[in-house]
Amino acid sequence: MQVRYDMAADRVLWQVRTSGGALYALWLTRRMLRNLWPPLTRLVTQAGISQVAPHAVVLPEAQAMMAQAARERPLPHADFSKPFDATPAAMPQGREPLLPTEIDLGPGPTGAGLALAAREPGGRRLALQLTADLATGLHRLLEQALAEADWGLVLAPAAPAAAGTPDTPPTPPRVLN
Repeated sequence: MQVRYDMAADRVLWQVRTSGGALYALWLTRRMLRNLWPPLTRLVTQAGISQVAPHAVVLPEAQAMMAQAARERPLPHADFSKPFDATPAAMPQGREPLLPTEIDLGPGPTGAGLALAAREPGGRRLALQLTADLATGLHRLLEQALAEADWGLVLAPAAPAAAGTPDTPPTPPRVLN
């Protein structure tokens, strides 16, 4: 995957290449990323914590420390120095990147990782299931692109929401418009 700021379009371009060579791309605007950042950060943190300590109950005093450790944890299969190969074997969504006006975020189907569904008014959609490692990698790449964009967005880490307990259900997926 690749995330980069495009100065001419004043947007962030996110490209995902599948193992089969298909290339998917979508534009992320400043407004979309401003709204997407807090829930994305929270979900990536939750995914990281559940991967590091799947059955741990995190005390309120330790939540900030666990959240930081989850966001900064090493990604064993990530290579941020390897150039992205944007030569597609196929482009199932077409040549023009998706420009979503809505993005649904939530935990993956088993409660691990990240489920993301982006839609644009014309009807095109893109749904992705990311592992905890890929979600953390996406978060780091977006952070770098946002720093380059210099949009003045505050990238303060979101506090981790408490995972569902017997008394409280897990946080439902959020829709961004």
